[in-house]
Amino acid sequence: MKSWSALASTTVLALGGLTFFAAPAHADLVTSCVGVGGAVTVPGELVVPAGKSCTLEGTTVEGEVTVRKGADLVVIDGTLNSSVTVRHNAFLDTKDTEIKGTVTTRGAYGAYLDESEAGRNVRTLKGRGSKNESFLYTIDSKVGGNINATHGDVYFVGASVGGNIASKGTEYTDLYDTEVNGNLHIDGNRLGSVFCHGEVHGNASYTGNVGPLQIGASGKDGTCRGVSYWGGNVEVKGNAGGALINDNIIRGNLVGQNNDPVAQKGANNRIRGEVTGEFADMPTFTTRSAPATDERADEIEGKASERRTAAKSDAEDAGKAF
Repeated sequence: MKSWSALASTTVLALGGLTFFAAPAHADLVTSCVGVGGAVTVPGELVVPAGKSCTLEGTTVEGEVTVRKGADLVVIDGTLNSSVTVRHNAFLDTKDTEIKGTVTTRGAYGAYLDESEAGRNVRTLKGRGSKNESFLYTIDSKVGGNINATHGDVYFVGASVGGNIASKGTEYTDLYDTEVNGNLHIDGNRLGSVFCHGEVHGNASYTGNVGPLQIGASGKDGTCRGVSYWGGNVEVKGNAGGALINDNIIRGNLVGQNNDPVAQKGANNRIRGEVTGEFADMPTFTTRSAPATDERADEIEGKASERRTAAKSDAEDAGKAF
């Protein structure tokens, strides 16, 4: 015969269509979200079950949020007061939303933050058996802490990052009109990196990247307009795809070592510190192909739009979540 405490640990409460899975009395309630939710406050954790879709508008969630395998969570004008975890092939899409905890994706389909704010850190991790096909896309959004990316495509435009960005082993890392208040480290990116018309207040390093690098510069992969500002040193070491460095103000040193081909430095750099290592003069590009960077943005937008549309349709078909 089960004790009263054992029975209590498996209690399920159903109130007005809102399902809570109650753990022992000292634990928070867990809400399963399938369908469409509105301007209510979820008092505990929220879980989107595997393969399901949940769309929220004006919703506040007090506890942690988990988007399970293959699930979708779309949030508009929401407030998520704790961390968000996005699992294998799952999707997170936010618009005008505040996330007060850390956002972690693990082998996810992708995370798309539009005019949103992540108060702490953002981490993109490669899940077991997952391919490197995920994405982290932020547009006109803020991250209060650090970005740690080890998986997929990383694309920032109009973003502000309160801490450091470390991108290691991703497909590419492109930053447009983005402010980084800490350090920037781009290491081992397969398709390289573009940094255009932005600011890094700490030190920056580009190391062991296979693809091409455009550091404040225009090149065959795209046109960059505007000057980039670097508050510390900029190091470009051991890269194999070529590096173009132009239209920068660098308060520290510029270092180029063991790059093959040799990194190319343009005439429109203002460097306050020393220039050490090997550099060649950067040629002037008079003709350019269609910018690969625009194609990258278009590809991510297409993936996000397709998944968002399907998620909204599935959620509407499921009816009211709360």
